[in-house]
Amino acid sequence: MASTQRESIAPEPERLIEAWRDAAAEARRWRDDPARIAALKAARNRLHQPEAPPPRRPEQVLADELRMARTALAAAEGNARALAYANLKRWEPGLFGYSETQRSTAGKIAASEAEQARRDAQERAEALALVREFREVQDRARNAARAVWADPQARALADEAGLSRVSAS
Repeated sequence: MASTQRESIAPEPERLIEAWRDAAAEARRWRDDPARIAALKAARNRLHQPEAPPPRRPEQVLADELRMARTALAAAEGNARALAYANLKRWEPGLFGYSETQRSTAGKIAASEAEQARRDAQERAEALALVREFREVQDRARNAARAVWADPQARALADEAGLSRVSAS
């Protein structure tokens, strides 16, 4: 009784071979399409690049810019010192704190960084989706080939049809 139950659950060898052919054809379509290959390479390269740093708050932008301006002034010599001093004066708070212009500039910088972080997250998500889709196609082809070669009847039919393991990969 156990063997009859197994036979009713196991797919027919012809269906296994057909699924294998379909999966192998889909994998070949991915491999043979130059646009997909270029998109996949770009996606992989994008995933290997570091993520964008988290966006800063405007208050943090003001503090960071002031600190960098002071560091630049300390290291500058000659004509560069005058430019570094002008940059320091641009970011140094006045008697009553930061001016509206300084806060506005810092807000624009923070908004730009936030937009860059959003764009980066979207690009990474799209790249990851493309790579996952390609891996699913590859896995489907591999699993179908393994199923054919694991079933003795399907393997015999595949050998009769002239199919080989190489054509599935």
